[in-house]
Amino acid sequence: MKHSLKHCGILILTILMGLDTMAQNELPESDFFSSVRANQTDSYVTFLQGIGNLEPLVFEAMVAPTFLLRTNSSAQYGATISTAIRLRMYAEESVPVRSPSYMPNITFYYNLPNFYPGNDGSNYVFLLLGHHSNGQDGDFFLEDGSYNTKTGNFSTNYMELGLFFNQKIVPFSNTSEYFKIALEWHPKIDLSPGLEGRYGFLRLHNSLNINRFTIGRVKSIFKNVNRIYNDVPRVQTSIETTWIFGDRSGAKAFDFKERFNLNLKIAYRPQVLKDVSFFARFYTGEDYYNMFFYRRINILQIGLQAFAF
Repeated sequence: MKHSLKHCGILILTILMGLDTMAQNELPESDFFSSVRANQTDSYVTFLQGIGNLEPLVFEAMVAPTFLLRTNSSAQYGATISTAIRLRMYAEESVPVRSPSYMPNITFYYNLPNFYPGNDGSNYVFLLLGHHSNGQDGDFFLEDGSYNTKTGNFSTNYMELGLFFNQKIVPFSNTSEYFKIALEWHPKIDLSPGLEGRYGFLRLHNSLNINRFTIGRVKSIFKNVNRIYNDVPRVQTSIETTWIFGDRSGAKAFDFKERFNLNLKIAYRPQVLKDVSFFARFYTGEDYYNMFFYRRINILQIGLQAFAF
């Protein structure tokens, strides 16, 4: 038995060393696949619930591993699979994690010709097929007519069609900018009946990400000091908005309180950390945690984030 475990350990170590060697010898990634990675959801964990109107939490977390599927490094199409899960651990007795959001999805990408051939960057169209549920099968409403946030069945499937642009916007040499616009549609397949007329099955998403921007780097530009980018801590700034169309509990067509979501985030990676950053974000809009969709939250949170690319 000991010999078998030893041989198994050696085999695993050999495979890992082989994968590491392959990764080191891999050719530089194309702009297309770098942009595909930039379109993924970042995993994160917050410190407590933050400031706002959320109930007391130990943390909120997003665990979003992504698997990239491609035929070769220069392919003009590809796909990703993600098994994203969002969860909240409540600061209560036994610190429960109630009804996490399960959000598996598969996304297909097709590279488009560069709008400005003389510039670096990539643009593509994408189609996402997603599912969002909480793994519960209880009644949607309680006897008093309120939402059953503990065991109520929340389930919906959706499609998201969008465009992703990677082009220079900010006039600094150390930045890369990504803009995304997408239309999300829920075709009412395997839908929790209680969502009808309350959820809003058509949504327009916009997001702008500015990466690699640091004050120190800007100062070095004005002082004509040549610096290597890797010597400068990394900063990522993102602005995301969502407008919810369709029936939503009788909300008027231009009811910002019921239909508009805003997410502002800035993430800072110190020099001593390679893949993890500290972040602060302000969010106002629909609560994105499955059965809590009916309420509006306004929160300021800080935590740790792992970049998806």
